[in-house]
Amino acid sequence: MKKIFALTFAILIFIFLPTISNAADMGALEREALALRVEFNRLGSSGDPFEREAILQKIIDRCKGTEEAVAAYWNLADLYLDGFPEEMRQEAREILEICLKNYPNSPRASMVKCKLVELYDNGDARRSELVRQLQNDKTLPNILRASLK
Repeated sequence: MKKIFALTFAILIFIFLPTISNAADMGALEREALALRVEFNRLGSSGDPFEREAILQKIIDRCKGTEEAVAAYWNLADLYLDGFPEEMRQEAREILEICLKNYPNSPRASMVKCKLVELYDNGDARRSELVRQLQNDKTLPNILRASLK
């Protein structure tokens, strides 16, 4: 009986150890992202935009797979639109497209698509595709889906 218990325990450890290890790694990633986020927030909206951009890029590069990385993409797009002396629309579009590609199932994906619709010109094929996707997105309120054109 002890051998069966020991064997079962060993099998369970073998099966779940990678999951436990991944959870520990994710905790470390989340902690690093939080530390970088604190550094980003310390700079404030009037801080050097290049320094703010570098911190957000660190979160994106070092903390892949975390919600902080998705938020960093969003913040970086906002920075490109409002944080530099001249608006950088193309860069904002590109960073949001990368976010959508890397995190298509993120809870923020619909929000990213809405922002992209704003950033593309009327008549742009990509804008039309995003509008179609959003109109079929049942998680969005009906009033928002109806307002998309």
